[in-house]
Amino acid sequence: MASPTTVETSATTPNINLMDLPLELHIQIASFLSYPDALALKHSCSHFYYMVYTGVHLKVNWLVERFERKLECPMEKCSFRTDEAFCNWRIRRIMERRRQHLECRRAPGGCWVVEGRTCQPDLVALWLKGRGPRKFVKSLATLGREALIVGAFAMLLEMLWRLAQNRVFNWLANEVVTE
Repeated sequence: MASPTTVETSATTPNINLMDLPLELHIQIASFLSYPDALALKHSCSHFYYMVYTGVHLKVNWLVERFERKLECPMEKCSFRTDEAFCNWRIRRIMERRRQHLECRRAPGGCWVVEGRTCQPDLVALWLKGRGPRKFVKSLATLGREALIVGAFAMLLEMLWRLAQNRVFNWLANEVVTE
């Protein structure tokens, strides 16, 4: 018969995290990652920085995959020497759009970030998904300026109309008085 302490220890499960796994498993897991995911893992801590591969082959494979899916690809010359040189402004913008699921199709299995998944409709607000918060606020400011311009133009027309009516009225009054 088992003692109560043995039953207690077998019932409790130890908490295991990624860092508790052996190095070989870390390397195996990292080998399945695409370039943006490998780059994110690489910069998560110093342990992964020196272990995760983000070389030329991974970058080229990622660009080819994007091209095959008809997603945005940088058309200018890319430097593949280092991650810093490769991540120009266009690559950074593509990665940001990917992080926010902005490239994903709204269909079953349409997620490009997690293959086979469907992006949730409420994952990102539609106004944010379509334009981004900065562009949304900018469009509101533009709309306000347009309304101000249209209003000022309408006031100018009204003032010109009243001025023209007043001059015509005064001219007619002078004509009637002189006759």
